[in-house]
Amino acid sequence: MGAGKAILIIAGLLLLGLSWGASYAVDYLDEAIHEGCEDEMGVIAEAAGLDEGQCQDARDWRHQAFTYGPMLGYLGAALLLTSVIMMVIRKRQ
Repeated sequence: MGAGKAILIIAGLLLLGLSWGASYAVDYLDEAIHEGCEDEMGVIAEAAGLDEGQCQDARDWRHQAFTYGPMLGYLGAALLLTSVIMMVIRKRQ
């Protein structure tokens, strides 16, 4: 196996792992937002500014993880597919 293929496989697996981590982060942040920001006390604290912007920060992080997580997974899958295609082409030659 060439160095290029090894790099593609490692990068693909790393990106798939990051995608999984992002989906885990989305679930964790959803739960944290629900428990700390969406109950009566959380809404009052957020409106009064007593949470120091933590609820909005959590929502922003959740949005970024939700947006970029699947993209990382698709890119990782594409790299793994590219490495497989390179192996098939190499065997045919």
